[in-house]
Amino acid sequence: MSVEAADSNRPQLASAYLRLLNEAAGRLLAATDAELATAELFALIRGELRLDVYVSYTAEPDGRLRLGAVAGVDDPRRDEAAYLELGAAAYEGAASRREPRYAAGIHCSEDSRAVLLRRLGLTCYACTSMLVGPRLLGGLGFGRRHGEKFSEDELQFLRTVTQYLAMASERLRVEAALRESERRLNAVLDNASVAIFLMDARQHCTYMNATAEKLTGYSLEETFGQPLHDVVHHTRPDGSPYPLHECPIDRAYLENNQEQGEEIFVHRDGRFYPVAFTASPIRDEESKTVGTIIEVRDISEQKRNEQARELLMREVDHRARNALAVIQSIVQLTKAPNTAAYKEIVLNRICALGRAQGSLAAQRWEGAPVRQVIERELEAIAKPGQFKLVGPHHMLRPEQVQPLGMIFHELATNAAKHGALTTVPGRVTVRWRFSPRGGLDIDWEEIGGPEVQRPSRQGFGSRLMEGLAKQLNTAIEREWRREGLVASIRRLS
Repeated sequence: MSVEAADSNRPQLASAYLRLLNEAAGRLLAATDAELATAELFALIRGELRLDVYVSYTAEPDGRLRLGAVAGVDDPRRDEAAYLELGAAAYEGAASRREPRYAAGIHCSEDSRAVLLRRLGLTCYACTSMLVGPRLLGGLGFGRRHGEKFSEDELQFLRTVTQYLAMASERLRVEAALRESERRLNAVLDNASVAIFLMDARQHCTYMNATAEKLTGYSLEETFGQPLHDVVHHTRPDGSPYPLHECPIDRAYLENNQEQGEEIFVHRDGRFYPVAFTASPIRDEESKTVGTIIEVRDISEQKRNEQARELLMREVDHRARNALAVIQSIVQLTKAPNTAAYKEIVLNRICALGRAQGSLAAQRWEGAPVRQVIERELEAIAKPGQFKLVGPHHMLRPEQVQPLGMIFHELATNAAKHGALTTVPGRVTVRWRFSPRGGLDIDWEEIGGPEVQRPSRQGFGSRLMEGLAKQLNTAIEREWRREGLVASIRRLS
């Protein structure tokens, strides 16, 4: 089949799943309520996956799982399922061992753990724990009352959307924690724990509280009788003078009006720091302005957080674009003799991409251990005992995880089709070590397979690996030895 023909017959399943994943990610990024987000997620995917029931559980501090969002379950069954003990029922592996669980033929099962599922009228059921790193947030389960059992593609899709939901739930938890922190901070500010300055009609400082002294590095005695501007606001960050008549804080007195904003103060030690201020005129009994009260707080952390959020959003956008670009290349350039083979190759490569994303998500998108990334790809293709991994602990940077995972997916796939993994005695060994010249050296070695010959042409898989290696600022070197392929990545840094 030509590339054009394959492209015109893209598997509907992969296309639908990709569309649903994209839409689910967009909705979860905008979600403001975890249970509502779960309900909307179910409404989005239930038709494509023919789902009848979903249940979500939240991990409680006492170790139990509390029922949260749910659909397709009547009230008596909801009451019965309100709480589960960790390690009980169908969530035994999903929650206690942090493993996905799947059950089919429930209506015929006599397993005591399936009693509740049978009462729900389910024939097959899949549940996955929601994890953020090692921390258990809860679990999400999906069930069917009719139809065939879940396919492996469907299970992988459900695990992926569950991880998306876990990330969204964690984001909402963090945002709620931030809001609570801000509420407490406001309560502190209401109790005058902000820096407070009192200025007279000449704009000379007549009072500073302890917080103001700590903020500026000056004591009241050192500022008394001086314009505050001349003490902490006299110079701009570029080193140029900051005249008093240009100062917005001073306008509160001159214009008899409250002024608010942000400015840059100069600490006693010479460093600059951003502050938020409120300057309000002080009036006497005749409403004549006699001075100014200034409330100031240091917003250095807020500015750093804003910069960090902007950087994170740019990084997330960049990674998402990279992932989509890889998927587009896979779909457009993969060649296969027929539609079934094309579908298998495309889905396997997209699953490899998903495993890399899963490794990142497990580490809160801060990278992933090199052993885990390689091991997951080999476990998905090789039989137990057919491969060995040797190397020290090393955390890959976030931008390295996806390309490296895809490279080892291609190597493992090739070994399973043409190399060492095609025979019983065949073995693959992957070794990595820190290079004396800096970075990480990684070697892939196959032995025990059929005699290897250098391919006569370069396929898409080879071109894909070379492109991925360029993303890692390195190259992949391959040597077709008679006893097996040897591939090397040098100075991955």
